[in-house]
Amino acid sequence: DLLAMASAESILQTKRAGFVGLGRLGLCTALTFERAGWDIVGSDVFPAYVESINDKSLKSSEPGVEEALRSCRRLRATLSLKEVVDHADVIFILVATPTGVGEHAYDTTALSRVLWDISELKPRNKHIVICCTVLPGYIASTGSCLLEDCDGCTLSYNPEFIAQGAIMRGLAEPDVVLIGEGNTEIGDVLQRLYETTTSNTPKICRMSPQSAEIMKLSVNCFVTTKISFANMVGDIADATPGARKDDILRAVGSDSRVGNKCILPGYGFGGPCFPRDNRALGTYARSVGVEPTLCDATDRYNRLHAEIMAKTLLDQNLDRYVISDVAYKPGCPVDIIEESQPIEVAKRLVRAGKRVAIRDRATIIQLVKRTYGRTFEYEIANGESRGDVSSTNAAMGNPLSSYSA
Repeated sequence: DLLAMASAESILQTKRAGFVGLGRLGLCTALTFERAGWDIVGSDVFPAYVESINDKSLKSSEPGVEEALRSCRRLRATLSLKEVVDHADVIFILVATPTGVGEHAYDTTALSRVLWDISELKPRNKHIVICCTVLPGYIASTGSCLLEDCDGCTLSYNPEFIAQGAIMRGLAEPDVVLIGEGNTEIGDVLQRLYETTTSNTPKICRMSPQSAEIMKLSVNCFVTTKISFANMVGDIADATPGARKDDILRAVGSDSRVGNKCILPGYGFGGPCFPRDNRALGTYARSVGVEPTLCDATDRYNRLHAEIMAKTLLDQNLDRYVISDVAYKPGCPVDIIEESQPIEVAKRLVRAGKRVAIRDRATIIQLVKRTYGRTFEYEIANGESRGDVSSTNAAMGNPLSSYSA
């Protein structure tokens, strides 16, 4: 233990960290750690992107990134994984683990390739930290196997709980920091790191990587359950003369056992994390012999709620519908439409034979066009920051979902 403490103190003195993957989350995390005094070398696979980081010309829609990049002094990007491994005592991996196919909730091809490439470099006494979401069991069954020939190296799990479009703020003010530690030494390092990079006092939860893998999915699954529950109550209220769903759910959220986050009615949950993490927990539960009835019901009601919203609009029998602000969450400053619930409602209107216009900023319109082509009509919103609230949305009681991740 004394040797471990001395080594942790040595790492915290030199503060040399590496990042594999400088995408949106990777770059934000690297900039956050650099601001706390860490010397960062990060790798990515796109030469022009690496150059734009080094010459600080990068353009990003993620709030705070351009400012943090201009002011940083100890962050260097490279195309070489070897440079990262040679430089760093702690190596953070933030590559994409997109939605997989069939029973595979996440495609870990890129992650496994990175771990294999690291092992080929034969590093010694390095702490390797996976920050991208994986299915429970990955670290014990796959990750540790890929690194088994790396003497003295540990493998930990340290995913973030952030919202696209508010990553820098989320890293600075997290509710919880999850550390699935490969050993006590790296757990100490990560705890001290987050204590110096956060402006609040988050709950720091240290546990085994296996526990952390389950915890990460459990949080998002619980949030999606709250959203589906709130929308179910809202739909019941809409079908009850004299009942007001906003009044009901604000009162429900006032009970401390429930809490007022993610409990107002609106569109269902969408985006790159919530739907797949909810399904992933169900997938893993089945693999260990547990029937995930709550995960299944949450996902099923999310789809049903889109049907109910579409039916409510169809009952108005309009000649043309306008759906606006169609990113995956309301007012989202970044261009992500993955599993957008406003678009799901719009698709159902089109299937019912209605003309539907998508109204939003130009970059969102381009994304929708590339995916759906002539399925919809398109209107550029007056404001570039977010779509205008349309008459169709207003007729629905401005159904903006309350979730923020």
